[in-house]
Parts: sequence; structure tokens; C-alpha cells
Amino acid sequence: MPEAPQAKEIKVKYRKSFSFWMASGVIVLLSFCSIFNITLFQEMESKTIDFRYAVRGTRLPEAPIRILAIDEKSLREVGQWPWPRAVHAELVRKLKAAGAKCVFYDVFFPEPERNQENMLNQLETVLNSTMRGSSKSVSSVREKVLRDVRKFQESQRGDLEFASALKEVHNVFLPIEPLVSGKEGRSPNPDSLHMTEAQLFGGFTDSFVSAPTLIISIPELQNNAQDSGHTRCFNEADGIFRYYPVAMNYQGKLIPHLSLQVARYLLDDKDPVKIYAGDHVEIAGRKFPILENGFAFINYCGPRGTFTTISASDVLKDRVKPGDLKGMAVLIGATADGLYDLKPTPFTRASPGVEINASIIENVYSKNFMALAPDSIKFLLILALSMLMWYLVPRLTPTQSSVWFVILFSGYIVICCVFFSYFNRVINLIYPSLSLLLTFLMLTTYKFRTEVRHSRYMKQMFQSMVTPKVVDEIMKLPAGIELGGEEKELTVMFSDIRGFTTYSEKHGPKDVIAILNEYLTQMTNMVFQTEGTLDKYIGDAIMAFWGAPTAQQDHAYRACSTALGMSDLLHTVLHPKWEMEGKEKLNIGIGLNSGNMVVGFVGSQSIKNYTLIGDAVNLGSRLEGTTKEYKVEIIISETTYDQVKNDMLCRELDLIQVKGKTRPIRIYELVDHRLKGAGMKEMKVKAFEEGLAHYRGQRWDEALKQFKTCLELDPWDGPAEIFTDRCKLLRQNPPAANWDGVFVMKTK
Repeated sequence: MPEAPQAKEIKVKYRKSFSFWMASGVIVLLSFCSIFNITLFQEMESKTIDFRYAVRGTRLPEAPIRILAIDEKSLREVGQWPWPRAVHAELVRKLKAAGAKCVFYDVFFPEPERNQENMLNQLETVLNSTMRGSSKSVSSVREKVLRDVRKFQESQRGDLEFASALKEVHNVFLPIEPLVSGKEGRSPNPDSLHMTEAQLFGGFTDSFVSAPTLIISIPELQNNAQDSGHTRCFNEADGIFRYYPVAMNYQGKLIPHLSLQVARYLLDDKDPVKIYAGDHVEIAGRKFPILENGFAFINYCGPRGTFTTISASDVLKDRVKPGDLKGMAVLIGATADGLYDLKPTPFTRASPGVEINASIIENVYSKNFMALAPDSIKFLLILALSMLMWYLVPRLTPTQSSVWFVILFSGYIVICCVFFSYFNRVINLIYPSLSLLLTFLMLTTYKFRTEVRHSRYMKQMFQSMVTPKVVDEIMKLPAGIELGGEEKELTVMFSDIRGFTTYSEKHGPKDVIAILNEYLTQMTNMVFQTEGTLDKYIGDAIMAFWGAPTAQQDHAYRACSTALGMSDLLHTVLHPKWEMEGKEKLNIGIGLNSGNMVVGFVGSQSIKNYTLIGDAVNLGSRLEGTTKEYKVEIIISETTYDQVKNDMLCRELDLIQVKGKTRPIRIYELVDHRLKGAGMKEMKVKAFEEGLAHYRGQRWDEALKQFKTCLELDPWDGPAEIFTDRCKLLRQNPPAANWDGVFVMKTK
């Protein structure tokens, strides 16, 4: 017995509760990653900051800052680096005379000057090689020259000259280099640094970056500087400098960044740098935020060369226009490539360190502080964007949700860039974006998987009501189901249960439904096995066809094979089963016809049915009814017979005249497959054919003899019984002279 295909899919649907927990999982995961500062995400966020700098572009510095560059031009005109301290003394004096308010020296002077000692040694070597001889006169001249040179050296001490100039101008700030490793440097007394210590409010100095040793200028210079501070900046994992420590801890004292000291002086703030631990720094009433570890964000103005830069040699050679340096904070630093003070920034991979310090001063002076949005905003955004995706995905189509995702994702990036460029706020971009992306991907995947499984489930359910071929055809339609059809050569089958109305009257509704469902299930499976299309159930009748929606060249053969299979299934499987169960047997009649029919979707705009219409369809229905007249199970038309006569064993039954037809129809009984029907069935078919020929020739006795042979071979041969009775009747009452042997059907 053919078994119905079992549905592999169970009914599923998109569950908002499950999707909610998926979105919540994303929120929890990203929140934990944020709390534990996952390195990968930190690096990604840093890269987005560089991207935001690129989007914002260069902004013009607002602070009165000039960079005095020790560049290639200065090295050519003044001499190789390091320059004599006397040159520095001359430089600071000229800057003071030009009206510079303060001078930031981004240069260290940790050792006494040794240039004159080197010159003296070289001069002594030259004198010894040129003034040779051991005479007293030569020795006396040589010693005299050396004494004069030493006397000149003592009167031209560069360190003292530079120290005197620092004391004189009293506006020079010298750097201190804290060494975190502590392997080099010195450990001077903090009180000897000649530095205005930062004032801490709350917190502990140990929470700041500590330095066990320092690199500072020699005491002669350090003691005559206006003030001092450190110039350290720490690069991140990718090497970019984005933050700086506002102060560093040295033996319990906080050394502020020298840029902050200069900004304080530039703003005429007499108070020290005030640090409110983990919150902000205050200078001249200006407050800018800092992180818990005491680092502040550098709001760069632009790439290298953004600040007005003057060559140091131009100042020394008096080539600076009057007023160019008046009231300015002048930052002296190396910009020449060979002096090794180039650092990568978000704008460029080789920016002079002095420009980083200039950016810090500019931030304070012009109040262009870059503030990081608090973590609460980040967590709120993670929650909001994830929940927004959770709300949108189930309510929109995949295309619509994808469009909304792109809008929200790109929109959030734009908002972050706008806040960065116009409000100096760094909103975390990576974590909220990831929450949006991960939630969208997970929920879309879940929805897609759910809808695919639901579609497969619905398709299987639909296929239990409509043939799978029709379902596949519907799914291929680009614009959905539209009314209309096309003419094709097909084979249609009508199958009906004999006497089912009487059966229904004798049995209860449950029994009737049960046996009908069993019968229809098995017969429908037979249709599907030959890839037929189930059109509809008409009460206890089945209408099916072959050749559409998928073209089948052997549609007539498939239909005949199905009809024989249905008959065999009924007699060999269902009848014995029902007999064992004490149920009454059912008998069927099947009619088949092949011809041109219109197939397609017929109905209203709201309800449509994939079906057949046409005269050939009506004939198939009438052939099914004709099986009652001839007491056979399967009758096929002549057009069907012509297509299967080489494969199927058939016998011609009669020429009939059906209602609505002007020409007689030749009908055949489908007996069996030709190979399976060899033997008694074939003998019966031949005997009937001979009897039918005698019948049409009005040779009644010869015809009766052949029909009798059929009954001997098969006592239940209905057509043989019918024609036996006809022959006897016609022998007693001969037909008219124009009798053609056509039987006129009285049924519809």
C-alpha cells in the first residue's frame, strides 16, 4: 500500500520572546566586553577616532601660538645640532625683544655644554702639528696661545650665558622627562625642580603614572626657567598618540604637563594646575574632562604644518616681521627629519612632537576640549539600538529591515561624526554599532530560518490539498497567481465510487468520513506517484490530469498506469483490508480522455483554482459515467487509446453517441499493461473484438459464440453480458437498414 509522504517539518513561527532573549544576549555580551576593555574593540574604536578626524578635517588654531622650528634651513644657516648654548641665549633674547609672551622649549639640556672643550682640544692638536720644535721660543708661543684660548673660553661659558638669558627674559619654560622604566636619569629632590606642582583634589597621586627617575636640565638652566613640566605622551597599541597624562607622579608630587603650564601662563592664571581626580582639570576657569587614570584627549587641529611655523634661523637673522611674535606663545622644537622627534598622530604618521604640545595648549586656550561621552551613554546606546532592531525585524520584510539597518547604521556613524566635529564629543562608535549589526544579523538569520521552515511546512500542508506540481508552479510565478490559462494537450481522469450515496445512508457519518479519507488518501498517492496533478475532490470523486503544469510527453501512459494502479490497489489491498475489518467494499469507475484542454487559474480575484476546462474535459467525465453502462472499471477514449495502444492492453467496447456530440465516440476498456495482460486477458480481448465485428456485421449467431467464449474465460465480463443480450434482442427484432451499430447514450 503506498504510504503518504511524511512531513519532515513541524509548524514553527517567529517567537518574539526568543528573539528578545537573543537581543538581550547581544546587549549582555557587548556590555561585558566594554566593562573588561577588550583590546580588539579598543583598537577598533581608536581607528574610528582617526576616521572622525579625517571626516572633520583641519580646523584653524585659535590660540596665539607660533612654532619656532629647528628645521633643515636652520641647520644649514646656524650649524649642525646641537647648537651652542650661546645661540640659545641669543634666541630667547631676540624672542623677548620681538614681544613673545612665553617660550616653550621642547629641547632638553641635561648635560653641561662641551663644545668649547672640544674646540680647545682640536686647537691644541693643530698647534702641536703646525708649531713644531723643542726650542723655548716655539714652546712659549704655543703655551701663550693656549692660555689665551682658555681665558677666552672661561669668559664665553655657554651655560652661564644661556642661564643669564633665561633669568633676564624670565618667560622660558623648560621640559622635564619622567622615565617610567627608571633605568636611566637622575632622582633629584622634588623641591629642587623649580616647578609649580599640580594641585590634586580628591584621589591619590599613586593613581597617576609614576616615574622613579627624571631627565632635567642642568641646575644653572633649570633654576632660571619660568616654570617646568613634563612633556610625555604615551602612544596606543597602534603607535598613534591620542591622549596625554595631565600630570605624572614623582616621589609623591604631581608634575603637570608643560603644555598646561604654558597655557596657564598664557592665560595669566597665577594658580597651579588644579586636578579633580577622575573628573576634570581646571586652568584659568577652563575645565576639561580627564579619564580616571589622569589622561586627557588631544583635540588635534590638523596635520603637520597646521600651526604657523617660523624657522629659528629667521629669528636669529632678524628676518621676522615686526609684530609676528608679539603676545605669542613660542614653542621651540625640532622638525627636521634627522632629529628624531617625529610622532604619529591621527592626521599623519610623522608629526613633530612640538606640534602635539601646541595642540594641547590650543585646546586649553580656545576651550576646544574633546570630551569622551560617559559609559552610561554607551550602554544606553547599546540597549536602544539592539532593542530597536528587535522591534523592527519581525515587523518588516527582509528588504525593508535591511534598508532600515543601513539607515540606522550609517545614520549613527554620521551622528558620531557630527558630535565629534561640531560638539567636541567622542561618542563610542564600535559597541553601539556592533549591537546594531549583531542584533540585525542574528534576528534576520533567525527570521529567515523560521520563515524558510514555515514555508516548507506550509508548502507541505498546501501539497496535501493541491498537487505538489501546482505548488511548485505557483511558487515560480513572478507576479503571483493571476487568472488565465493556456491550451495544452493533456489527459484528464475522473474517478468515482459506485453507489456511495447508498453507502452513506447505511453508515454513520464517522464511518463514512473514515473510509472515504482512507480511500482518497491511497488513490491520491497513486496520482502523485506518476506525477499527476490533483485538480479537486468532488464529493467521493477524484479529478486529476497529466501534462501540466509540467509538460509530460507520455501523459496518456501515466494516466492509464495510474488508473490500473488504482484498480489493483482497490482489489488487492483495500478490499481484503476492509473485509478483515468487517467493512463493506467500495467499487469505482474511471474515465480517461486525452485532447486539447485549457489549463490555468480559474476563479475570482480572491479565490482561484488551478483546473481544466474544455470539451475534452467534459468527455472524460462522461466516460467515467459510462463505466456503469458497460460494467467495467476503466474506460478510455479513442484519442487516449491511440497514444497507449502499444503499451496497454485495451479492447474496443462500442461506438457511442453522447449528449452534445454529433459524431459517435469510440470507447475502449483499459484492461492491463500489455506485458502483464498476456494470456487469458489477451484471449478474452481477441474473442471480444471478433464478437464485436460480427455484431456490427449483424451476424448475431457468430457474435454470440464469441461473447460466450469471453464469458467462459471470465464469468464476470460485463461487456460480454451486455452484447450477448443485445445480440439476442436484435436477432428477434432486426434493426433498420441504416443501422450503424452506434449506441446512443441516454445519460448525461
